[in-house]
Order: sequence, then structure tokens, then C-alpha cells
Amino acid sequence: MRRGLITFDRLAALIIAVVLMAAGAAALGWRYDLIPGSSQRLEIDGLSDLSQTAWWSWAIGAGGVLLVLFGLTWLARHLPRRGTGQLRLTGSDSSGRLTTDANAAARTAGQVLAQTIGVRDGSGRIVLDRGQLVAELTATLEPSADLDVVRAAAELTSQKLHQVISRDDLHHRTELRVARTDKTTTPSRVT
Repeated sequence: MRRGLITFDRLAALIIAVVLMAAGAAALGWRYDLIPGSSQRLEIDGLSDLSQTAWWSWAIGAGGVLLVLFGLTWLARHLPRRGTGQLRLTGSDSSGRLTTDANAAARTAGQVLAQTIGVRDGSGRIVLDRGQLVAELTATLEPSADLDVVRAAAELTSQKLHQVISRDDLHHRTELRVARTDKTTTPSRVT
């Protein structure tokens, strides 16, 4: 999101929050007679009979469900997104735009890294981390893996990914996780 939109969004959320808190405080004050003379001023014909109808509880429940769904949708749309979609490549100009699906390239790089001896699984993705474009490769290693071999394979995979994406502003991060059990050796049976 752009800064102006973020500022507007936060300002709107602040105004809505203040209005809801004021309405809630006024409702509590009215309920517990903390506002002098409020019971005489807030009499509306038919309102007290409305809550006695059969459909009232269903309407309040449906309204509550809708408000919860609205709130969850709003929160989901405001979650920070670290992922990237299409990246513009060098060579783009007024005659056309060159793009790449960076996440597909990173996933493939993770799969290539997973083919290294001693690596059980590999994955990759491209994220925006504090304004920088970062290729994250993650590999799960067997406990008996040779770290020098894995390090060399991770460096080579990162270099090839950098060549494929062709962006000078791309940074790399490789996370190596060690599995708890070794799947390469089979346990001996005692009979």
C-alpha cells in the first residue's frame, strides 16, 4: 500500500474506533442511569416492543455474524504481504515490458537444492523484506549431511537464481534446517 492510503486507512480506523467507543460508553451510561434524565429523552414508540418479537433475536444474530465476517475480511485485506508477483526485468522500455514469475523460479531453485546429497527437502520464494527484494531458499538437511557440500550447492543455486531473475537489487538468504531423524540410514532390526 502507498503511504497516503495507509494514512487514510489508519485515520478511518481511528475515527471508527472513537465513534464506537463513544457509542458504547453512552449505551452503558444510559443502561445504568449514569446520564441524568436520559430515560425521559430516549423514549421511542415501539422500540421497547421490538425486542419482544419472534424475529428480533434472529435479526440480531444475523447482524452479528455479518459484522464478524466484515471485520475478518477487513483484517485479512490489511495483513502485510511479503510476497511478490511479477517482477519487471531489465530491458523493459516503452515498446514493451519484460516480466518474470519470480516465485516460480525460486520454487524451482529450492527443488534443485533438494537434489543435493544430504538434503531432504527444499523450497524457495521471493519476498519484500524491509523494502528489499530477497530470495529465500530453505533446505531441510539430514543430520549426517556434509555441510561443505550443501553450502557449495546453496551458493551455486543462489547464483543461478540471480542469473535467471536478472535483477541487481536481488538479495539472497538461505536457511538450513537439520531434521531430527536421519532418513538415509535404516535402523537395524533385532530379531
